[in-house]
Amino acid sequence: MLGLLATGLAHASATPQDYAVQWPVQAEGDAAAYVLELDAAVLLHVTRADLRDLAVFNADGEPVPFAPWPPEGTDDELLEPVPWLRVPLPQAGQPESLALRLERDADGRLRGLDLRTNDTAPPPAERHDLLVDRGEEPPTISALHVTLADDAALPVNLRVRVSSSGDLVEWRPLVSGQPLVALDDNGLRIERLKLELGRTDARYLRLSIENEGSWPALAGLQTGRHLRSGDERPWQMVSLAGVAVAGQPGMFDYTSPGPMAIERVDVELPTNNAVAAVQVTARDHAEDWWRPVTGFIAFRLGSNGDEVRHVEPAVHLHRERQWRVSTQPALTRPPELRLRYRPERFVLLAQGPRPYVLVAGSVRAQREDYPVKAALAASSSEPAVATLGAMSDAGGAAALAPKRGEDWQRWLLWAILAVGAALVLVVALKVLRQPNQSSP
Repeated sequence: MLGLLATGLAHASATPQDYAVQWPVQAEGDAAAYVLELDAAVLLHVTRADLRDLAVFNADGEPVPFAPWPPEGTDDELLEPVPWLRVPLPQAGQPESLALRLERDADGRLRGLDLRTNDTAPPPAERHDLLVDRGEEPPTISALHVTLADDAALPVNLRVRVSSSGDLVEWRPLVSGQPLVALDDNGLRIERLKLELGRTDARYLRLSIENEGSWPALAGLQTGRHLRSGDERPWQMVSLAGVAVAGQPGMFDYTSPGPMAIERVDVELPTNNAVAAVQVTARDHAEDWWRPVTGFIAFRLGSNGDEVRHVEPAVHLHRERQWRVSTQPALTRPPELRLRYRPERFVLLAQGPRPYVLVAGSVRAQREDYPVKAALAASSSEPAVATLGAMSDAGGAAALAPKRGEDWQRWLLWAILAVGAALVLVVALKVLRQPNQSSP
């Protein structure tokens, strides 16, 4: 009986007034289901990391089936090694001639290429481009990752131009000014070895150095290809200002406005020509332990429009509100913390009279679990897109404060539980006081 009563009280029907704020749901047509995308403007009103204080009600004040609708997969980058070879360059002032002598392997890939000039003297061995042959019908890629050999001479500070071709005769520029950087700074290894290409499906890629310098010893090249999951949600960013932690040099605290699904974390150092080893941790409440998120070498090198910085790391999904950045050597000014996320996608099933209203923010009400995915799987039509109108108060600040004197249900439940516990204690004492009937 006590269990049934507790269950009944805990699942008492919530109303929109149990939530702090609300938005009208603008759902056009007569679709059976609608998709909503919720960004930081909505999530900053959510109090729970599991987003259970988001709900939808119909015009009769009844809850509507409403649940997260995450993408089926993630956008991962597939790295694949690719063969490459050196292309000797002509001496200064000499035209380049692609009257080529080609050597190919059994798979048809280039194994050797001899670039001739009008001068019969061989070109200097240290002056060359890199030529990549991706084979027949190559997939679309977006980046090239460079791996330096163990004996590569440092520092490396190059600007690279990448051109593409389908026949080794006509070349089209893809990108220019791509930084290729590797150096040691007081024990910190600074590297940027990823060349961003945009998107290309060209078979041949040619890498040329634009500034002074020559190619370091390379261990290999890899193409970066994104495996599309069908998730077309746009990336969004929230920038946070830090506060120095008292008594902890180089340590800064940040507060996120809401439980967004953070998938990329970055820091912007406060000055250029700066470098620091960065450790990022996070927690949801002040009582929690700090959990590691990521660590990397952050840097800003150069000036006057020629600044090179690190590549932001991808991380596992985090929804914590409190963030901490530790730097070594200790920075005196807090870096800017940049958190990237994609909007939350929820789906609601059209049930009951319209209009519908989305509510958020509550410490005493939470959304029930609905088998929305199963219902959508049985449907033959895709959910329609719905949007939100202007926000207004629902229950206001009262929804964010636990009920006290007027919450008679809670007090009644505790009273019944106390009486039940007392009865159990009385019965136990009676049993203990009875004489042992089996004794002689």
